[in-house]
Amino acid sequence: MANKWTSVSKLSVVLETGEQRRETGHVYPDDRIGVVITVQPTDDDGNPVEVSVDRLCESISLIDYIDESDIPVKDPSGTVVNWCYEKTKGITWRKGRTPQIKYYVAHSGAPKPRSKSIGVLVGTESGTLVFSSLNGTYHSSVQITDKT
Repeated sequence: MANKWTSVSKLSVVLETGEQRRETGHVYPDDRIGVVITVQPTDDDGNPVEVSVDRLCESISLIDYIDESDIPVKDPSGTVVNWCYEKTKGITWRKGRTPQIKYYVAHSGAPKPRSKSIGVLVGTESGTLVFSSLNGTYHSSVQITDKT
């Protein structure tokens, strides 16, 4: 029997450029910003657990780093409302390496807020929630600022 996914031993988030902060003068829908999440699923003993690509994608969401509120997934119609993100199945998972998944953040260009600190929420197979947030177990985040 395979081990159950109950926690993570690594959780971090960086921009696809490797930076933690980005300023942009472009409207976000035309300039999507890639956010790369690194997450290592583990069992109760801290051993790595293999999770399907679909399950990993379903389990990871972006949140506000400060207050842990949800950042909505982009509407299927393509409408961008303030801050939102697109989920992808763009996972890099090489043998012996920690899985990475890329999501794309967009902004409507609405006047406020023009800056957002983004963290990560992971829901494990056991129902445990793991946060990368100001009040979470992990403290990795990215900040995106629209300078238009």
